[in-house]
Amino acid sequence: MSERRDLEFEGTASPAEVAETLCRIADGIRQRALSVSLGEEEITVYPDGDLALEIQATEKKSKAKIEIAIAWRRRPLTDTDGH
Repeated sequence: MSERRDLEFEGTASPAEVAETLCRIADGIRQRALSVSLGEEEITVYPDGDLALEIQATEKKSKAKIEIAIAWRRRPLTDTDGH
């Protein structure tokens, strides 16, 4: 699959909504199938093997930010039927 697909969301949410989103992401990683959708668009990724995790926290005078990046190499698709 050489086609790049991007889906990006940026907005505001309550602490409870952000926590719920992070829980859904964690569940998707555990299940090795994580779907992200925005309107009619949806991307499903399949995290597998060792994942690279990067966490960066920044605090300035009146603003704080945490950035989380998770990456992995896609494994080639295999024929599970033996055909």
